[in-house]
Amino acid sequence: MSVLCMEELFPEATETEIKIAKSHLKQYQEKKQKVLLFERTPPKTEKQKKLQTDLIKFTTQIEIAVDQILQKDVKAVIEYMFIKGNSRAATILRFKGWNCCDKTIDRKVIEGATSVANTLLYLD
Repeated sequence: MSVLCMEELFPEATETEIKIAKSHLKQYQEKKQKVLLFERTPPKTEKQKKLQTDLIKFTTQIEIAVDQILQKDVKAVIEYMFIKGNSRAATILRFKGWNCCDKTIDRKVIEGATSVANTLLYLD
């Protein structure tokens, strides 16, 4: 009975939610640049203020979700690739010292996107 309660308390992200999380990770750099632009030139209209608020919420949620990744290697790959905005090729070269192939890095990206998706279920 307690296992059933735990499953209801902590639902797992669906494949669709994981794809959405990966898409959000890919959008992070672009949206973070817009947040920084609004910091340099404050919004003037209500539309711009709403956009700024939405962008800050989006980027903050992604940052929190990435910070919640427990596996250090997965977190390192996600931060390097999505938070710092490096390409897949650059990420593979960066972590080549781990003596792993590109497929292993791809699996770590999937694990990271899954973790981010699970965390995003609880943020709002």
